[in-house]
Amino acid sequence: MDKLEEIFEKQRVLQERLGIPQKTIDPSMRQQYINQMALALHEETVEMLCATQYKDPAFVPFGWKRGQEFDAANFREEVVDLMHFVVNLALIAGIDSQEFYERYLAKNKENHGRIDNGQRYGTRRL
Repeated sequence: MDKLEEIFEKQRVLQERLGIPQKTIDPSMRQQYINQMALALHEETVEMLCATQYKDPAFVPFGWKRGQEFDAANFREEVVDLMHFVVNLALIAGIDSQEFYERYLAKNKENHGRIDNGQRYGTRRL
């Protein structure tokens, strides 16, 4: 079992233990579940930002709070929390680890193509 497959399987088992059957969930409950997972992703994204210097004018043009510290340990934890909710959404959509991998590769190729064609993701280089 590869690592991504293991992540998907462990998350599937966790969701079943929580009483959320990915394949047999009622359509109205599915929508509520998707809404809840999207909100959870939003919340975890905010928590991830709070671990950074997102308000510090030394790092962002319109920052308003100086002296923020980057909390690498908390940032990493929040990234992993995000992955839990992303995998939940993949599972409810019927996407397994193989399809996720294939779709990721296709999107990655598309993004490289955009760069090759002069499109950029932003105005500044990291």
